[in-house]
Amino acid sequence: MNGPRPSTRVFLSDLSSLQADSKIRFLGCVTHYTITTGHLILEHNYPRSKTAPSSVSVDINAILEDLTAEELRVGTWLNVVGYVRESESVPPLSPPSSFPSTRGDANRPNQRLSAIPPRPVYVEAIMVFSAGAISIGEYERILCNSQHVERMVQFTHQGNICSGLEDHMEPKEITH
Repeated sequence: MNGPRPSTRVFLSDLSSLQADSKIRFLGCVTHYTITTGHLILEHNYPRSKTAPSSVSVDINAILEDLTAEELRVGTWLNVVGYVRESESVPPLSPPSSFPSTRGDANRPNQRLSAIPPRPVYVEAIMVFSAGAISIGEYERILCNSQHVERMVQFTHQGNICSGLEDHMEPKEITH
């Protein structure tokens, strides 16, 4: 099938553990907009922590003409579709990108397990749209449940692959 690859819905706190060039969709709240660089700083305090919430720099230069002043306003919740990019240098006035809030947060069971350690990343946006009047708690619950179901499906699929191999193995002779 041809066409663009689908995006994966993730929490903002998961971004630093994803591979570069992953196509993602996430929700974040505008905390800063740097006009000179065309970068929004978004954050989302999930999972909840007593330290600073996770944040990420979002490059909106490619879609800037399609955005409204309301979407750039501090406090606006946005849906972002884009690509995870390696961050070699962090623009001034921006947090160091997307990191779990604490070391313990990265090990929570609701976090996606990855062999890729957290590192500085930014998101190159291909689409940004307002989340409108969203119930953040409900969004978090639904996305968390959805990710849990995805992991269960992947686990079950992997189990079927292993059990399928058994069908093709030569039978062993049983001796008493």
